[in-house]
Amino acid sequence: MGQTTRRKFTRVSDWHDFLNELKQTENPQINLYNLRQACYKEIERQRERPLLVYAVKFPPPSVQPQFSPPISIDLEDIDGFTDLVDSVSDADKVDILVHSPGGSPEATERIVSLLRTSFENVSFLIPHSAYSAATMLALSGDEIILHPGASLGPIDPQINGIPARALKRGFEKAKKALKDEGPEALPAYVPLIEKYSLELLEICEDYEQLSQELVTTWLSEYMFGGDVSKHQQIQEAVSFFSDYDTHRTHSRALTFNKVAPLGLNIKLAENDLRSLMREAHILLNGFFDLTIFVKVFENSDGLSWGKQFQTVVQQIPPQTGLRPQ
Repeated sequence: MGQTTRRKFTRVSDWHDFLNELKQTENPQINLYNLRQACYKEIERQRERPLLVYAVKFPPPSVQPQFSPPISIDLEDIDGFTDLVDSVSDADKVDILVHSPGGSPEATERIVSLLRTSFENVSFLIPHSAYSAATMLALSGDEIILHPGASLGPIDPQINGIPARALKRGFEKAKKALKDEGPEALPAYVPLIEKYSLELLEICEDYEQLSQELVTTWLSEYMFGGDVSKHQQIQEAVSFFSDYDTHRTHSRALTFNKVAPLGLNIKLAENDLRSLMREAHILLNGFFDLTIFVKVFENSDGLSWGKQFQTVVQQIPPQTGLRPQ
């Protein structure tokens, strides 16, 4: 008996065609995880090592922070990564597919420790986006493989959603203005001073140093294998990723052509792997769109769980006597 040819999703339109077919089918029986599982297994055959998947649903830009789903890298993710690691405990090499906007550097540090004490070689596959702390996570790998359309991002930390460097710059401007112009300049900066405590400057400084120190250590130990001759190259790479003044925004796309000159072990996916990484992303996005899941931990061997989130919209009773504007 020959193998059944599986259905492939090489374009977003393939997914929509699939959904349209389901709508025209009576009592459709479909397991979305099976679609992803088949794709994961093909990636494993290509790479000859287990694949672990950590992916989240990116919210649309219009979502207000108070309604944002729990998609950040956080301490609870350690349980998910522990399950993933335990599922391939006999492996010494592993691929980790990541799609994440980032989160806590402290949680990322614990995840990296878990991975690096469990596997001799860790590669990160980025099919679309790995920003902020997710970029830090990827930089703990022996190599990073980007889809041509994928991106890493700056690692400058954020405090309550505001880049730490921007907060520091605001206080620096206030300090300079008071020095140059005297007390007359104070009213313009009172809102800033009232909104943020001076202790926040120390917090910003500490988080900036933490992010840089972690990535410096990980690049030194893992991607460059302790090669002390690479110290200057590592420092330049860390400076690049943490340079808010250059990137201007925390979500700036650092694509392959921007990071390639750094000389890190970052590659572009080619041929079948390129198509499979794209397919995995399409299937994950499709799954998120059809369900209330916003984060998943998966492998090709039946492990699949995650977090759900559903926004409750409160209906406001209509008022009589009002005319639409």
